[in-house]
Amino acid sequence: MIFDRHHSLAVRFSYDPGVVARYYLGFTKWLLGDAAAASKLVSDAHSLAERIGHSPTIVAAFGITAFLDCVRRDPTRALANAERAVALAGEFNLPTWRMIGALSLSWARAALVATPAGWDDHRSTLAEFDAQGVGLLEIHKSYLAQGYASVGELEPALALANQALANIEARDLRVLLPEAHRVCGEILLKRDSADSAPAEDALQSALATAREQGARSFELRAALSLAKLYQSTGRPADAHAVLAPELEGLSPTPEMPEIAEAQALLAALGEADEVKAEAAQRRRMTQLQLAYGNALIAARGFGAPQTTEAFARARQSAFGEQDAPERLAADFGLWAGSYARGELLAMRAQAAACLADVEPRPDSPETGVAHRVQGITHWFAGEFVEARDHLERALALFQPGRDDEMAFRFGPDPGVAAMAYLAFTLWPLGEVDRAVSLVERMRARIGGLTNANTLALGTVRAALFSMMRGDPSRARTNVAELGRIVREHDLPMHRAFGVFLEGWATAEAGAPAEGLEGMRRGVESLREQNVLVFDGLLKIMMSEGEARAGDLERAVATLDEALTTAERAGHRTFEAELHRVRGEILLKRDPSTPAPAEDGFLTALAVAKQQGARSFDLRAALSLAKLYQSTGRPVDAHAVLAPALEGFLPTPEMPEIAEAQALLAG
Repeated sequence: MIFDRHHSLAVRFSYDPGVVARYYLGFTKWLLGDAAAASKLVSDAHSLAERIGHSPTIVAAFGITAFLDCVRRDPTRALANAERAVALAGEFNLPTWRMIGALSLSWARAALVATPAGWDDHRSTLAEFDAQGVGLLEIHKSYLAQGYASVGELEPALALANQALANIEARDLRVLLPEAHRVCGEILLKRDSADSAPAEDALQSALATAREQGARSFELRAALSLAKLYQSTGRPADAHAVLAPELEGLSPTPEMPEIAEAQALLAALGEADEVKAEAAQRRRMTQLQLAYGNALIAARGFGAPQTTEAFARARQSAFGEQDAPERLAADFGLWAGSYARGELLAMRAQAAACLADVEPRPDSPETGVAHRVQGITHWFAGEFVEARDHLERALALFQPGRDDEMAFRFGPDPGVAAMAYLAFTLWPLGEVDRAVSLVERMRARIGGLTNANTLALGTVRAALFSMMRGDPSRARTNVAELGRIVREHDLPMHRAFGVFLEGWATAEAGAPAEGLEGMRRGVESLREQNVLVFDGLLKIMMSEGEARAGDLERAVATLDEALTTAERAGHRTFEAELHRVRGEILLKRDPSTPAPAEDGFLTALAVAKQQGARSFDLRAALSLAKLYQSTGRPVDAHAVLAPALEGFLPTPEMPEIAEAQALLAG
């Protein structure tokens, strides 16, 4: 029984670890700005504690919740939870929790009565436990100082606030620093509103520390206090500038009333002429940075540091403009740089930001861009099913004519990009014929366009798609076309792909040494430009060329390097294929010892199945079945190949299907 297990753990470790973990995760979520999730975690922890029935755990549940209520500044809830904590702690003789509960209880009572006498009582309670040296109690000193300030007792308030701040810094209790600085700043402003500089410094410190920690709730509190200071000193533009970015991604909730208060203040600030003028100036600056970023894309590529810096500046100046197309353009530029460099965590965050940007306009062409970004991010990670959903949505939203100008703001033509990446997603998923037809549609679309970046990207993707499918004749046609495009236009990234593809075509035409040199130059040029995309596919092609040239050791090393990169960057699109090809080359290197090759094929199968990549699954199963057949294991060969073939019909677009059927029949 789960409760028996929980009870055993609670007895061994004083408190149930599941309950305590939920509380601390809830506190962390609240700090990060996710108040709704924090509230649910705390509620779940309470329910679990009650079901387990372990007395110390139940006491801890009420004590921790009361403390969180104090941090959240909710005296009504704190009062109820603290009363229960104190009563239960006394009943079960748990002095630490009685202390924590008593402090929360005295704070709640003082906050509710809001009188000097009430705060004096809280100070007495705090003094009773202060000698025990519990670090987290320092936050109560800050809140006591805030309480004294609220009733006009400013000198004792400032002394307490400074004492709490000094103790927190001395003990390196960094989680409490933002609040300690904020309280000091608010008291300093109340004490001398004519000289706001010391208060501003303290609030800036609170804001900087909270930002460094990612503590969005403390960050918003500090920004709200600083914005009020700026508003009170005739600086509405500064108030708006400091508050707007802190509200991004936050929705009003009763669990954090500061959000609604900040939104109301921001709306009022937005009516000031100075703020309107500042917003217009900021929008012009955003547009200039976007134009510069797009120019840098052509000159230096998406992955160049200068390109990312331009889009980062554009994004910084676009804060608060949630419905502005400039904001999405900046987020797209940042995502594209992360994509080129293979920074998956950043890609995920930026893709989510793009979807948030277009939420008010679900059917707009910009929404298609956001879904494309999310889809490509999933594709990069080898999450083909999720990628398909978003890329299908992106293609469904695309309207030729209406969306043609999008290529000048969001990279390539949206139709070309959506069709290309949807094809790269559908083919692994086993939708072979539709994937091929999408590439043909993409090629037809390119024929009527003039945007150089779109022409190059579409041609590169068509060539890489043919390489992935093992169709060198179609790939060579695209390679020749790409050579013409990059000769006419200065496109560094596409030129590097062109060098690789021309090398590959040369090797395929019977000049392996010369071809491999070109492939390596192309890979090196991409590396110099911080371009990681398609790394796995390029290394597969290069290793196969090395194997054909007889350099099997180097071929294996090339694949090992690619697998290391895939693991490090999370670029798992071609992970199954990397393991399969590695198995093929290991078998060629030592046919008498098939075990390493078998391990490679089995790993490829496992990865492909986990990703839902049926075409890669069939390829791996076919390689493994051939190995089993060649080593006298026909039953194993049949067992691995039959399920991989289910649902596939023969098509000239994937000859492996017919080959597998023939092997299975034989």
